[in-house]
Amino acid sequence: MSNISKNIKFFSKGKRRNENEIENPRIEIIPVENDSNDSAMAIDYASPLPSPSSSTTTAHEVSRELKRLRLDNSVEDTCVSSLELSVNMATAACTIIEGASNVAQNFAAFAPLIKQFFDIAKEVVILYEKAEHNKEICSFLLQRCNCARVAVEDLDMRKTENVNFFSKKENLDLFKDFIKCMQRIKSFIGDVSQLNRLKKYFFANNIEETFTKLINEFEGYMNSLKFSFIVQSRNELMVIKNEIRQLTELLINIHGVSDTLQSKEEFFNGIGIVTKKNKDFRKQSYNQNQSEFANSVEEIEPLLEGQFQKANVIRSKKIEKRTAFNDCSEYCFKEFSNNSSPSLNYSNTQIEIRRQVNILKELKNSNHIIKFFGVAQENSKFYLVTEWMDFGNLYEYYTNYRENMNWKTKIRFALDICRGVSYLNDCHILHHDIQSANILVNEDHKVKIANFGLSKKFSEFTRNISHNIENVRYMAPEKLLIEDESNNSQVNNDIKRKKVPYDSKCEIYSVGALLWEIAELKKPHSDIVNTEMLIRIRERVRNKYREPLSDDVPEIWKYLVKRSMEHEPEWRLRISEICFNLYELSKKYYDPIPKSPSYISDEDENLIIDQPINSFSPTILSVEDAIREHKSNGNKQLAWESFKYHSESNSEAKYWLGYYYYYAEIPELQQLDQDERHKFALKIFRETADKGNPSAQLRYGMHLWKVANYYEAIRYLEMSANSGNSTAMYNIGSAYWNGNFVIKDQDKGARYLKEAAMQNQPKAIEMCKAYNIDYR
Repeated sequence: MSNISKNIKFFSKGKRRNENEIENPRIEIIPVENDSNDSAMAIDYASPLPSPSSSTTTAHEVSRELKRLRLDNSVEDTCVSSLELSVNMATAACTIIEGASNVAQNFAAFAPLIKQFFDIAKEVVILYEKAEHNKEICSFLLQRCNCARVAVEDLDMRKTENVNFFSKKENLDLFKDFIKCMQRIKSFIGDVSQLNRLKKYFFANNIEETFTKLINEFEGYMNSLKFSFIVQSRNELMVIKNEIRQLTELLINIHGVSDTLQSKEEFFNGIGIVTKKNKDFRKQSYNQNQSEFANSVEEIEPLLEGQFQKANVIRSKKIEKRTAFNDCSEYCFKEFSNNSSPSLNYSNTQIEIRRQVNILKELKNSNHIIKFFGVAQENSKFYLVTEWMDFGNLYEYYTNYRENMNWKTKIRFALDICRGVSYLNDCHILHHDIQSANILVNEDHKVKIANFGLSKKFSEFTRNISHNIENVRYMAPEKLLIEDESNNSQVNNDIKRKKVPYDSKCEIYSVGALLWEIAELKKPHSDIVNTEMLIRIRERVRNKYREPLSDDVPEIWKYLVKRSMEHEPEWRLRISEICFNLYELSKKYYDPIPKSPSYISDEDENLIIDQPINSFSPTILSVEDAIREHKSNGNKQLAWESFKYHSESNSEAKYWLGYYYYYAEIPELQQLDQDERHKFALKIFRETADKGNPSAQLRYGMHLWKVANYYEAIRYLEMSANSGNSTAMYNIGSAYWNGNFVIKDQDKGARYLKEAAMQNQPKAIEMCKAYNIDYR
């Protein structure tokens, strides 16, 4: 900062940099000129790699570095703050706060403000961890808040050395205003990270403007208070534009909202109504007089009127199908009782359910959640009334109609389930028991989420089966293992008292287990008999065992299952990320490229190569021989014809088909428009990447990197690296090591760089040597 005389800077691993070394290396994509070697796809740095022995010598070098404080992985290496104070006591004496008799009194004015500041900083971290949308925007602000927290922590810890700071009234006033700025940042993060609070920014189209205003205000206070800080250079506004675009895609492609102002308004209003009612319900649930409670519910949710005829379809003792006399509409009548909760009388049971149904009815805007109609009374019995689902639950469906469960159906089912979970999540409703028994299938073979409420009591009252051991197949480790430890007499009392709340990360784990079940058409851990289920599953989960997936499962699906069922909750995906990936996967199955040897679609008719009338069909090589022919710079026309021939049935051949289009390897392709060639090639790269081709994953990932879609680029590069591609290992390793468009994680980066170097990737070897990463 221009008005700061000294900058205290720290760098990872305690290393110092040369004075002329750039702090944030510019990423340069090395173009690939007609080169089939993956190593040409490496990301290079514009400046030389630093030597391990390099040191920092500046005119303003300080005598002592501030104690490094670890806040979180994303901040530790990218943002370090410090407080600079004047040591001129004569000058400082002129600004001593009036009436202060000693330094302790001066600090006393700051003490409650510092506590308030730390409370806000802690709340910002919690909001970031719970963020469902605009995660990158929240991350940018979190980094700055963590910088400020480091500075204030240092100020507080070294208060006896910073007496001049506390003696200036202008600093007290500035610090009060800075707290207000932090409060505005906290509110903004809370608003843009949750869909139900995003409406005012979305329609005003001022997310970017508000973000810019907040960071300028923040940095102004940091400078005025002389808090030095470093934030890694990024094109933040470009990332924000991308997140806003993704939000629009979420509404249209995931939630089915049409691209009109009225449709979007109705969607946000629907979520807002449910969220407000849910919040009010939870507030009223505490310490409310039962008689007042009963009277209020009678007014809110009256019993259903009308006559219903039994349809002689009985699914269980308490579930039956009925039709309305007036319009023959079909309904599910589910009798409920209070057998599971003897502490409540029957009247209070039906009141509790009617109260929640009043809220659950508002979920009608989602086509992926069972519709609630109300509560009906017949004689002395009460019934929960929902829509009728002809084919029962998902487990029954795939057991009885296995021939219907092709990949097109599996993907559609999975996407619709996740759409429903996403909508519930945006309404701040957790299902608590995602499993195939609680997914129902209607007459149109569409799935909907069922058997949930706003409280555990609701689920116990209204489910047709009692809570059973089946849910352990889908239970997150943090719930399953803590329950085990709590029941173990050998563990200490602290562990016994530990209780892990059910949150969205637990729900994601269950979604991942359900995705595994849909892929394999059997329940998780189905090889374990019921008598051993609880013990055996806990043992497997404790040992981080993963149920294997079949070879025909798409790579994206495998990725979603793996990331959703991560043992540590913080590494699990968000539900919106799962939805986006399934949506992209669904497009391949609903909009396939017409099957022809050359995979040419209607819009690419200009890419068709006319063959001479007297041309002859050359000998067709195997895919392996065609690759060797290409790499030996042999007969590329023969290799091209061979790749075309095999491309319909062989993913590797199809990848090379895309490669030839992209680099115009033969004269015929060189005559085509470059943009059209690249467009068609990238379409093939993406398709073969999704089928698990490491080279395609690398090349498509590098394309995404070039167009600044860093999140997707990292994902494809990581898939390629995990499949053994050494160049992808280097690219992803250097990204994690330097924190380039990904949260900095040098341990993870070092692992990738080491593996790449062990495969003799030259740039990885160079980087390992530069940073003392042992790879031999």
